[in-house]
Amino acid sequence: MAVTSTAQLRIMLQRYEQQLLSARRLARLRVRRRLAEGLDPEDPDPSIKRRLFVEKAARELYETLVFTGSENPVIEDIRAEFGKLLGKSVQFAYPPGERLSIVVEGPDGLEPLSEAERRRTRHLLWQVTRQLVEQSMLDAPAPVVHREKTANPEDDAAQSPL
Repeated sequence: MAVTSTAQLRIMLQRYEQQLLSARRLARLRVRRRLAEGLDPEDPDPSIKRRLFVEKAARELYETLVFTGSENPVIEDIRAEFGKLLGKSVQFAYPPGERLSIVVEGPDGLEPLSEAERRRTRHLLWQVTRQLVEQSMLDAPAPVVHREKTANPEDDAAQSPL
């Protein structure tokens, strides 16, 4: 454990207090903004939830379907866009007892990629997958509208859109 002086400890606590005050200020501003937009101040920001759904769907596609040779039209779109960006035809294979092998078609036939090229290629593939999932989702999430309940349950049923 590092020995700290009281001055260093005081400075650290002051910075921590500044961070807490900034976080509280941002939370108050977020609530005011949501109230000004006519939304419930306690609901989370829909763009955060949307981004999480995009990440989850893209991760599922990336981890399971892209490398397995699925004939899914979304996967075919991802592979086509990826090949267009890379400028080469890329194939993914799992040789027996080995990890994922990424090979490209070169002048001498199929050539495996180096570790650095494989990392760069996988990163590019992840970006393409996430971008296409983002584009395929609805443009903007619908705002959540909260109605106040009335004292009479029959009135609530009459207001219901169902």
